[in-house]
Amino acid sequence: MPYSHEIRVTWGDCDPAKIAYTARIPAWALDAINGWWEHHFGGGWFQMEMDHNFGTPFVHMSLDFRHPITPRHRLICDVAPTRLGETSVAWRVIGRQDGVVCFEGSFVCVFTIADQFRKAPPPEAVRALVLKHLEPPAE
Repeated sequence: MPYSHEIRVTWGDCDPAKIAYTARIPAWALDAINGWWEHHFGGGWFQMEMDHNFGTPFVHMSLDFRHPITPRHRLICDVAPTRLGETSVAWRVIGRQDGVVCFEGSFVCVFTIADQFRKAPPPEAVRALVLKHLEPPAE
């Protein structure tokens, strides 16, 4: 079951058309992925880098927009890892408002040794955690 992350969309997030400014949507998706890490790992990207010396910088992002996002309802972002490679992890994020899909995205990160900014396999505990929550990619 994916992790659900709630985003409060505000007036300041909107453009003159009164819908969410496009650039906010990837930021919300990344916030939701960070929320997944906080929920399951006990800390997000900051803690991963500072306390555990590994990072997961993004190497790919893809978004499909389905429905406008407004401040009328909370944006619920469902997050799940969909693939775990030797040094990478892929994520699916689906954003909904009031039960309507507003966007779907796929994101790929590479694991790094933080203080060397060098690609590396994830720590074994992290690999096990991601495998435990792995869901197949959406068709």
